Amino acid sequence: MKELSSVDDAVRERQSRVSRSGGRWEEYVRLYLNEALEETGIEVISGRSENEIRKRSEILWKMLSLPLKVSTIRESVWGDIDLVAVKGELPVVIISCKVSLHGRLTETLFWSLLYRTLTRIKVVLATPDGGRGGEEWVSEWGTPENPTKDRLLAESYLDGVYVENVEEWCKNIKPGQGTAFGGIVRPLDELPKDIKRWAEEAERFIYIRRNGSLQSFL
Repeated sequence: MKELSSVDDAVRERQSRVSRSGGRWEEYVRLYLNEALEETGIEVISGRSENEIRKRSEILWKMLSLPLKVSTIRESVWGDIDLVAVKGELPVVIISCKVSLHGRLTETLFWSLLYRTLTRIKVVLATPDGGRGGEEWVSEWGTPENPTKDRLLAESYLDGVYVENVEEWCKNIKPGQGTAFGGIVRPLDELPKDIKRWAEEAERFIYIRRNGSLQSFL
């Protein structure tokens, strides 16, 4: 009975989160992670507005800005940041949120490659696995034994793919169907634990000098 009650509670929490998110997957993920990370000192915020991040913290803005080597107009560019988990002024992980891929994973992979090359910031993808379209739901990720190209690319260029098959965003999914987990593709409820671990690792490496130098992190 306790197990059934726990399942019912999880379903109600999910439904409430869907309602509060206004039908936006990115907001659903943000709400979930902030609930799961409560009292850890870690906050998940929107990273879409460069100006808002800069208002929040000049140091955080510098850490998330990507340097331009040959431009005479600008010194840096702002990446494609849906959400970012931060602890104080320290960016821990960038979370790209996509309902479905439909050829758009390459954009996430491009920015991930830059951030992973130039910084210590992790980059992950959060998705409900909206399926490949059509009358029947079919996972976009294949299986660990028979992976799709996207799964293979994610294994090489992302720090994780986190999935929760929420019916709101998984058209035509049937009971018993779901994404095949394994390797890089994991349940969304494992992301909070990973964020906490990455935050601890980042704090061991980071050293911000009084003048705001970021060389030890970037």
